[in-house]
Amino acid sequence: MQKPKEEIRQAILSAAEEEFLQIGYRSCSVRSIAARAGISPGNIYAYFSGKEEILDCILRPALDGIRGVMESPFTDGSPGEMVRQVTGRLAEVFLRFRKPCLILATRVEGTPYESIKEQLGREIAARAYRELLPSFPQESRTRLLAEMMGDAFLYGMLRLLQLKPEDEGQMRRALESFLELMCGILRQDPMEKGEAV
Repeated sequence: MQKPKEEIRQAILSAAEEEFLQIGYRSCSVRSIAARAGISPGNIYAYFSGKEEILDCILRPALDGIRGVMESPFTDGSPGEMVRQVTGRLAEVFLRFRKPCLILATRVEGTPYESIKEQLGREIAARAYRELLPSFPQESRTRLLAEMMGDAFLYGMLRLLQLKPEDEGQMRRALESFLELMCGILRQDPMEKGEAV
């Protein structure tokens, strides 16, 4: 019996990633993935039980990375510092897993991942409510505001990925500015701090 080769497994995952991204999970087939990978459809089953397992192998690392950022503690600091910490970490994850994140965002209809955007939005909202909103005025500290922030943040991140940022720095700056504007956290002008421009 021939042993599965890691390069064939990776070719299947790469081909499936492109198929899912271009036409979506529902529209692609094991046959189309195999054709793109340059192997027979039957050969895929030596590595995976089907396209759902392939999808899981592609998406799981991205989801773990996003959830890792959402669960990691912040160092003590101002709300602005918390925003900068989370945007830096998320920029790394989203750039590392750009294609899987785009698949999660737009191409998982008919899969167990179909409601993932709503789940992530709720997780972001819960964290914002616990850790960011306490720095807001009392009358603004509502779950509704946290949910709106979670949805807007997630949509903004996914839209940024679709626009293909050139590098991590560009993505980090865009995310940071978006969050600062959304949260009303504005950086001080360097001239106000007495710094040279």
